[in-house]
Amino acid sequence: MKDKHFSVDCEPAISGGPGRLDPSEARAALPRRDPSELEILRDAVTDEPALPQYRDPELFARWLARRRSGSSLSGNLLVTVLVAVLAGPAAIIGALAAGHRGVFPLVYMVSLGPVVEEILKQSGMIYLLEKKPYRVFAAWQFPFAALVSGLVFSAIENLAYIHVYAPAGVVEDTARLAAFRWAVCTPLHVSCALIASWGLVRVWKKQLGDGRPADLSAGFGLFAVAVSIHGLYNFAAVLLDRLF
Repeated sequence: MKDKHFSVDCEPAISGGPGRLDPSEARAALPRRDPSELEILRDAVTDEPALPQYRDPELFARWLARRRSGSSLSGNLLVTVLVAVLAGPAAIIGALAAGHRGVFPLVYMVSLGPVVEEILKQSGMIYLLEKKPYRVFAAWQFPFAALVSGLVFSAIENLAYIHVYAPAGVVEDTARLAAFRWAVCTPLHVSCALIASWGLVRVWKKQLGDGRPADLSAGFGLFAVAVSIHGLYNFAAVLLDRLF
């Protein structure tokens, strides 16, 4: 009976006929919310890797084209600017929330800190790729969002150092600190964000080429480059501070 009624060959999406519910479904808890269209596509049996013979390679592409046709250019641009601006403060909040350095402050500054900051500076566009891919229509959206989020993040961080930490007696020459923060730290944050953003461009192009939801692993290489540059800068800053 199990093979007859509950095998994958009896899936409605494959057999074309009505499905037969497992008796336990009558006692199962109701879902908290209805799944989105994208979640239904991602979890469909026709997209199961073990069943390539049933896969419809155009299913995601058709859904994406349909949703894009209902999205205006002005709306897409507005959403891009919004997620880019919000990603900067999100990275600040994430860095503060994860900032418990414990007994290994150097390890945090060189590895964990850069990872948190670089992920969250891309969080806006990652959200669009994962949840609303029809809002992404051009590759330039990624470096644009990275530029904005990097500038916003750096501006907030610079102001905190100059107007909060410096008056508390952490540094003696506030003017030199301000010049260094704006001339060195701002380009660093923006450059790392731009490098990581090209990893998301790879993710987006792979998504379109494969006709499947986003696979973020395609961008890990460039993300690792951005984190490494950020971590090396932090290490050099700590080392030079202690030496001089």
